[in-house]
Amino acid sequence: MASIRAHVWNGRPAPCEHDTLPLARIGTVQPHGVMMVVVPETGIVEHVSANVQEILGIAPQAVLGHAPTAAFRDAESLARLAEILRPGRRYFDNPTPLMAQGRRFEAICHIRDGRLFIEIEPYVEAEHDYQTMVATALDAVSRQTTVQGLFEAAAKMMHFVTRYDRVKLYRFLSHGHGVVAAEHHAPNSQLPHSFLGYHFSASDVPENAKEILRTGKTRQKPTQRGSVPLLTMGGGGEPVLSGDAVDMTDCWLRGIHPCDNGYNRNLGVGSNIIFPINIDSHVWGLFVVHNKEEKFLNYDSRVVIEQLSMMFASRLVELEGQEARIADRQRLSGEMIATVDGSQAMLAAAAAMRGDHLTSARLHAMHAVSRHVAALAPTYVSISGVEVAAAGRAEDRFSSDLLRLADADGAAVLRAGPAGHVHLVGVTPDALTVRGIASLFGSRLPSFDSAEWRVFATDALGDYTPAGPELRAVASGLLAAPIGNRGDMIMWFRRERVIDATWAGRPPTAAELNSEKMFRSRDDFAAHRAPLAGASRPWLDQEILLAAQFASAIGEIWARQGRGVSAPASDLPGDPVVVDARSDADPFASRGAGTLPATLPAAPASRWHSVA
Repeated sequence: MASIRAHVWNGRPAPCEHDTLPLARIGTVQPHGVMMVVVPETGIVEHVSANVQEILGIAPQAVLGHAPTAAFRDAESLARLAEILRPGRRYFDNPTPLMAQGRRFEAICHIRDGRLFIEIEPYVEAEHDYQTMVATALDAVSRQTTVQGLFEAAAKMMHFVTRYDRVKLYRFLSHGHGVVAAEHHAPNSQLPHSFLGYHFSASDVPENAKEILRTGKTRQKPTQRGSVPLLTMGGGGEPVLSGDAVDMTDCWLRGIHPCDNGYNRNLGVGSNIIFPINIDSHVWGLFVVHNKEEKFLNYDSRVVIEQLSMMFASRLVELEGQEARIADRQRLSGEMIATVDGSQAMLAAAAAMRGDHLTSARLHAMHAVSRHVAALAPTYVSISGVEVAAAGRAEDRFSSDLLRLADADGAAVLRAGPAGHVHLVGVTPDALTVRGIASLFGSRLPSFDSAEWRVFATDALGDYTPAGPELRAVASGLLAAPIGNRGDMIMWFRRERVIDATWAGRPPTAAELNSEKMFRSRDDFAAHRAPLAGASRPWLDQEILLAAQFASAIGEIWARQGRGVSAPASDLPGDPVVVDARSDADPFASRGAGTLPATLPAAPASRWHSVA
């Protein structure tokens, strides 16, 4: 099943000069470990990092074209390497203990693109044993009952596992920017400065880096010393640079860009680790762990933190759903669907009438089930083409619940065809603009035709439409779902959210983003006040799914009713009718209220009906 995230187009980061840096094929390796890239069929080393002489005591040319065992003499290490190199092996019991030059190492292996990667790191003791770390992390995460409590507990747990000076929980916002949502400092931290609540520019995390983060790969940078090149055998029998020949997406030792090293040095950081938090292959945020001095974290500890990140993501979805009262809104959706479904008998009977009583009967039928329930009925039509809900009236409860369903500021129900109309609720663009937005699906916005989930959501509509400030103010957030297949649609809107943000350094201008400045290490992290605008509150995945299910259920009601009604509303003679919700007078009083026929079915019991 496709992820609901495939239907979310949130605000896009502004293009940046360094977005295309070849980070996965950087051609370098971090200096604390040795990387070997082996052809599995032959067991021969095709690439090796240039520091193999310094760490393992053997020249690169003595390893290239030979088996990895050439770098080891210890019998147990040779036996373990032979097992790693066993033909046909695809999975590995990482880490594998090794000995060389009288030092202990750990080998971490994986297969990618038909090549076996062997990463050899110095062995370091964990702060705690594996079982203690897992049990403590699971307990800390599962006990949290609020989202903010989860943020703070997770940051504290990251410190428990790593014993680094500072842990930041970094949450991505629209347009690629981010904010530090929680922070934890060691009692004796050498990095006392707090970034809690600070915003960071999208340019701090290049798009290519996000592509790697989506794989869930943790990024360890135990030292800010420069990377070393990856080498391969040249045509003349001498080692040459591998360049971009090797995809190191899954490698712990993948080299660090000089700009990144400089960034951390300017922060006063000697060692850092980045742990992505992914929800449905979407990078929700990062755990960014800093230490003043160089510090190494062993493999088991990194695995625990990857597990903690997954536990955090799972618990976050649960708590967000609880705080957003998703279960209550699911029940509300069911009640609204039942009300629309149960009201069809009355509306269908009125729609089937002919003669002098037609107009009066249809008006009273719609009044009996409330005009806002009728807006989602297959027989509803209007004169002006627009109806606006008037808040505070008993018959408007259905409309207010339509907003509650998606936690929206406004909503619109669009009916297609010659008798179509726009039904507006709450804070929305005008009807003409709403129709204009609907017309963009299939061009600027995606089509609903072939989607598994027939829904679309964005927190930054202005990124995809020619939206002026007036439209962004009321409809930066759009959640839309079609009803059936005839062009009818429900839209929900959220206002633009303008944040008085404190930034870690002045955000770069558009000109700076597309200049050579982006290849120089950032050195300004001083507090800078500037508004963050252009986006609404983001839609939760549960809200998007609920909207899709609600619209689908209404569409099924319409289809079922269509099969049972001989003449659809658009084929009825005469002018369509409208309820003017902006009038305080009873709109039905002057239209022959006494002519309601006795054969019209009674409306089913519902808390949204405006008459008993």
